Amino acid sequence: MKVLVLDDHRGFREEVVAMLVRNGYEADSVDSAAAAIPLAESGQYAFILVDYNMPEHDGLWFMQNIRLPRGTKAILVTGYVNRRLINCMFEAGVVGYLIKPFEEPDLIHHLVFHSRGPAGPPEPGEGVVLSGGATAAPE
Repeated sequence: MKVLVLDDHRGFREEVVAMLVRNGYEADSVDSAAAAIPLAESGQYAFILVDYNMPEHDGLWFMQNIRLPRGTKAILVTGYVNRRLINCMFEAGVVGYLIKPFEEPDLIHHLVFHSRGPAGPPEPGEGVVLSGGATAAPE
């Protein structure tokens, strides 16, 4: 499974790509929304991790200007916990979100969860979906 990481901070991109590779994913990264569009529209990515706050064009601009190929899902990755922003990103097409900073298991859990297709009830022992697309582990 291939993932595109869209974030303007090189160190963050490199860290996320390393997490993905350690867990068996292929990953590419790009530092601007405009540069990400042709890559994302190529259809070669199962997921696009989309930062919100970037210079020139933000993550919302990216989501409003891309034609996501069938089978490609976008997940918001942001340090801004703002319900209005998150709702706008969902309306634009993201399927979930991660709040920075996050741990490697959180990233992998989101990818596994969202790779299952349309949301349904969790399997026994799995996390549950909270409002806004976040997930929680079972107690």
